[in-house]
Amino acid sequence: MAQILLLGGDADSNVGDTAILLSLGQCIARALPHVRLSVTSNQALRLGEFAGLGYLPRDTAVLPKGLPGFASLLTTARRQDLIIVGGGGLFQDDDSRIKMPYWAARIGMLSALNSRIVGHSLGAGPLQHEGSRRFARLACESLQAVSVRDGFAQGWLSRSIGRDLEVVPDPAFMLTPAEPACARSVIRHLGIRPRRPFIAVALRRWFHVRGGFVPHRIRAAAGLDSGEGAAQMTALRTELAQALRALARRLDASILLMPSYHAKHEGDVDQCQSLLAQLHDVEARMLSIRNPALYKSVAGLATVMISARMHPLIFAASMGVPIVGLGYNGKFEGLFNLLGRKSGLLWLENFERGGFAGEVERVALDAMAEPNDLKVRSAEMAAAAAAATRELATQATS
Repeated sequence: MAQILLLGGDADSNVGDTAILLSLGQCIARALPHVRLSVTSNQALRLGEFAGLGYLPRDTAVLPKGLPGFASLLTTARRQDLIIVGGGGLFQDDDSRIKMPYWAARIGMLSALNSRIVGHSLGAGPLQHEGSRRFARLACESLQAVSVRDGFAQGWLSRSIGRDLEVVPDPAFMLTPAEPACARSVIRHLGIRPRRPFIAVALRRWFHVRGGFVPHRIRAAAGLDSGEGAAQMTALRTELAQALRALARRLDASILLMPSYHAKHEGDVDQCQSLLAQLHDVEARMLSIRNPALYKSVAGLATVMISARMHPLIFAASMGVPIVGLGYNGKFEGLFNLLGRKSGLLWLENFERGGFAGEVERVALDAMAEPNDLKVRSAEMAAAAAAATRELATQATS
C-alpha cells in the first residue's frame, strides 16, 4: 500500500485550501485505490465527514498542526512513499518576509528525513526581497520536482531558482461539486425568491500592513493591526455597495455574500457582514459555507461571481458562471490568462482614483457579455491538473 503525505495551506479555515486538499486526495485515491493518505489539520472530525462523502480515503490519517503534531509529522514523513507540498500561496513574501524562510526550513527538514518530496502546483510570488528568493531556491533544491499553478507563479519562481518550471493548474479545478439539489435547497432556505438571479460576492479585508516580518495572523492576534486600513475598507465597501445595488436593479437580481476564508484575522466574514448592512434597499443575504463542494455548487447557480478571493472565481468559472476578480496581486491575472478571459479583472489598489463603483458595474456587464467558454476552459484545467497529479501518485508505487 502506497503512503502519501499532503502538505498545503490553511485547509482548516480557507475554503480554497480545503478544495485543494480534497481535490488532490480524491484524485490520488482514484489513481491508487489502496493508498494511505496523511494530512495535517486541527479538524479531524470535519475531514472525516469529507472522507465519508468520498473526497478522501476513509482511513486518511489526520496529524495535528503546529507544535502538537510536530513529532507525529516527523515520524510520518519518514515512512512515506511520497510527500506532496501542494497548492496555495505558499512561496511568497506578500503576507510576511517570514513565510519563505518558514517553508524553506520545513521542506529542508522533511527532505532530510525523506528525499521523496515534491512541490505540486505551487502558488508563488510575489517574491520581492532577495532573501525570499534565496530561501525559495533553497526550498526548491530540497524538492525532487517542482510545478507551479499559473504564469504569475512561474515567472517569480523560475527567476528565483534560475530554471523553467512546468505549469500545473490549481488542483481546485478538479473539485467535484455538491449535488445541484443541495445548492438549490440552501438558496431556498435563505429566502431568496425562487428562479430569481443572484449576484455572488466574496469580499476580504485587504488594506493592512503587507510584506513585513511579522505575519498578519500574529499581528492580529497581538492586537497590533485592529485599525489598519479601516478607512480604506469603509470607502471600498461604500463603492462596492453602490455598484452592487446598481447591478441588482439592472439585472433584477438578489445579492448573496459568500465569504470564503473564515479565520478571524483575515476579516472576510466581518467585511461581508458590514457590506450586507449597506445593502438594505435591495434583496441581499449572506451565506457562510465551509464545504468547498457546496460552495462550488451554490456559486454555479449565480448570474455572476464578484470576488476578492481567487478560489471563488475558480469555483464559479468551473460551473460556467461569469467572473469578476477584485485583484490584489498577479495571481488573479495568472488565473484570467489560464481561462483566456479578456474582461472581468479590476485591481483593488485603483479604487481610490475615483469612479470605482461605475468600474465594477461596467466590468461585470462586460464579463457577462464576453463569449462564455469558462466551463470548457475550466474542464481543460481540471484535466491537466488531474493528469499531473496521477503521474505524481504513480511515482509513489515505482
